[in-house]
Amino acid sequence: MRHSAATHLGDAEVPLQLIMSKTRHKNPRTAMRYVKPGAEAIAAVTEHLAPPRRRH
Repeated sequence: MRHSAATHLGDAEVPLQLIMSKTRHKNPRTAMRYVKPGAEAIAAVTEHLAPPRRRH
């Protein structure tokens, strides 16, 4: 039960720190198995890292 709830939280893009608090994991590496970002989340992060575009 604990693991499926954590997976649902990860799917809902709940921050890892909150998932760790809910599941009582002490080590982030252990809790990271529940956080699997989708393509949209990865694209959003990439957008933040991209340099600003110049406008002519």
